[in-house]
Amino acid sequence: MQAGRTPTPTPRMRTWNTPTVLALILGAVGTLGIIELRPQMSVTPQDPVIKAEAFSAPFRIDNAGYFSFYVDHVFLYLNELKNGATSIGDSSSHEPEWNCFVLDRAESRTIITQFSNGTPTKADIAIAIDYRPFRTFPFYFRKYFRFIGAHGDSWQWLKQPSSDIQTAADSRIEDHMRKIPSSRLCKSN
Repeated sequence: MQAGRTPTPTPRMRTWNTPTVLALILGAVGTLGIIELRPQMSVTPQDPVIKAEAFSAPFRIDNAGYFSFYVDHVFLYLNELKNGATSIGDSSSHEPEWNCFVLDRAESRTIITQFSNGTPTKADIAIAIDYRPFRTFPFYFRKYFRFIGAHGDSWQWLKQPSSDIQTAADSRIEDHMRKIPSSRLCKSN
């Protein structure tokens, strides 16, 4: 370097230029869109058809999202059921007419379990739904809706978190599908 000459600073690149800011905004909006547009479903127990029989209560599956989705299978998982001296646990139930249907936006489908007669002294169940965003999607997702039974003047199903029973339910449902092939098939009309 020559004496008396000041070095010229190298130009700094701006980190927050217009393309970077636009990319971040579009990425955030896209992520929110994916979250909001995913299939959104709920399961709601209805009043029992026969007041004294808890399992005569229909369960309504609702599509609360913006788009339709395809339901592969619906299972009833019994985590625990007590009726007097009889006790059942870690069991599943399924009907072929619960398979293979599309729920369009704001539509619902009702299933009736008819698993047991009478009013149990204790009941812990989950409705498991295998669904796809659309029929040709390569694999399905499973969502659980868990309910605990309570008896006052009439039987009520109360929603509960399902994370602690999902592993056992997955195992039981997969075993059910292996042993009973009709639980994987669509009902022929």
